[in-house]
Amino acid sequence: MIQRIVQFFRALNATLSAEDNAFIAEYLHDKELALFTQMNVYDKRHAVRTAYTAVNLAQHIEVDRQLLIRAALLHDIGRSAAGVCLIDKILFVLLSSLSGRMTVYIAQNGRGGIIGRRRNALYICMHHAAIGAEKLEKIDEQVVAQLVKRHHDKPKKNDSQELVLLRQADEIN
Repeated sequence: MIQRIVQFFRALNATLSAEDNAFIAEYLHDKELALFTQMNVYDKRHAVRTAYTAVNLAQHIEVDRQLLIRAALLHDIGRSAAGVCLIDKILFVLLSSLSGRMTVYIAQNGRGGIIGRRRNALYICMHHAAIGAEKLEKIDEQVVAQLVKRHHDKPKKNDSQELVLLRQADEIN
């Protein structure tokens, strides 16, 4: 829970430095960058922190660093700025920690009205990995899409090193 509190305060003060922007530009091509820029600044900051952490975790491991960094930068693109605000993320985390079943029940896709929009935001939070993967598949980034799609799945023996490191870096951040 302390990590979630730290994440909350990081989100409130999230910014990207010139160094961060240069790092992002170095690894993402135009179509990926267009997806990245759709995120809220706190999700962008989280993605950059995740990428930096992934690089550090991979220092002595043979991995495709380019792929790992791109996946880390894009792993949360399913939560676009238009669909999910910080309060929605907080609500999702709280509900999920209290009852996953209740979260599934409440989270609904495509509802109107103020309550419906919040339910839709919870749906997006719950399914952001698959939503992000779909966005990446539309721009022909299947390999990155598979990492993004599976970054919240339970680990399997045959998971790639990139996926394992992405999960670890995301968990840390």
